[in-house]
Amino acid sequence: MSGRRRNSHFQCQQFTIEQSDCAMKVTTDASVFGAFVPVENAKTILDIGAGTGILSLFAAQRSLATIDAIEIEPNAAQQATLNAKNSPWPERINVITNDVRDYANQCPTRYDVIITNPPFFTESTQNPDTQKSLARHNAHFPLHDLLGVIQQLLATQGTAWILLPLKEANSCISRAANFGLTLKRHVLIRTSKQHSPHVAMIALEHQQIDNQNIAEVPTEIFTVYTQHPYLSNESAALFRDYYTKIKQA
Repeated sequence: MSGRRRNSHFQCQQFTIEQSDCAMKVTTDASVFGAFVPVENAKTILDIGAGTGILSLFAAQRSLATIDAIEIEPNAAQQATLNAKNSPWPERINVITNDVRDYANQCPTRYDVIITNPPFFTESTQNPDTQKSLARHNAHFPLHDLLGVIQQLLATQGTAWILLPLKEANSCISRAANFGLTLKRHVLIRTSKQHSPHVAMIALEHQQIDNQNIAEVPTEIFTVYTQHPYLSNESAALFRDYYTKIKQA
């Protein structure tokens, strides 16, 4: 999809995501993530690195939660604010322009669900465009800092969901215990059965002090397409209430 020209907006059934001012456009992986994360029972949700606001909008459609969407890049924050304002849920999505590390040190709220698709490139050459570099490279927001923020802001019984490429996801899982966090779910996304997984959705929760014997978490596989552009049954089920068109073979 890197060579494909993306539209200036992404149309869903109940809302439109304008994305011309955001370095990171709407992707299929982010859509899967937004539709997959269980938010139905959450009262408070934090979206770290909101970008266009896609994760907040997906969550707002499936919950009654109050959603704080934090974004450090001003143009992206303005875009997310506009998308939230023009959605059916403007009163429930609060876009905050700030560094989440500063926000965590002054925020009294502890969130039932944290969702984030953070910057993830670790070794590639950084983009000279500051906006794109902030959105893509974790030199500005390393996993160590992300886990520290989650430790601070996640409610005692809450769950943090993170979308990352496999290498970074594995690193995140291995470091989680240092922050009093443990793996709850581990879901790999693959384009089709003919493709290897390329990103992971991981769910973290606070370690329970009285539970030292933590069971091994099985790895799940989510397949997006039977063959592009035809969605798998599991993707079609996720997107049925979001996408304006569903293609199945």
